[in-house]
Amino acid sequence: MHKQGEMRVLYYGGRKSDKFVRCYSKPGLGFRVELELHSGLLRHHQISTLEDLRYLPQLIQPKHFQFVDLDWVKLKRYLVHKFGAGGHQILVCAQSRARSIRWVLRYLRKNKVPNPHRFLAPLPMNEAITRALSRWVRQF
Repeated sequence: MHKQGEMRVLYYGGRKSDKFVRCYSKPGLGFRVELELHSGLLRHHQISTLEDLRYLPQLIQPKHFQFVDLDWVKLKRYLVHKFGAGGHQILVCAQSRARSIRWVLRYLRKNKVPNPHRFLAPLPMNEAITRALSRWVRQF
């Protein structure tokens, strides 16, 4: 997270990667998410004309763009089953990093939890995003 003036901005990806996401608060909206898709991703999916842009919604969501949270109950069950009493300590430390899903996943990987992304659960707001993307395609 970076500060631009007084605005806090969260970036994901890089300017030279296939996608770059910028999130920031915006008066009247709450927050804004900007998704920048670069030519490598578009070429890979054979999007080369304006007409091809209608395929963007199913291309980017949910694989490249989705809001998630950790399923703490599922993670706790796994940790207790796999690590016994030590699983509780891993859970507590993971929860202390809950401010950033990335930090939690990194911590879990370092503590021998394979494929920690399986404990991510999509948020209900993804349905609204799907509807908005479908509206955009119809209007395009």
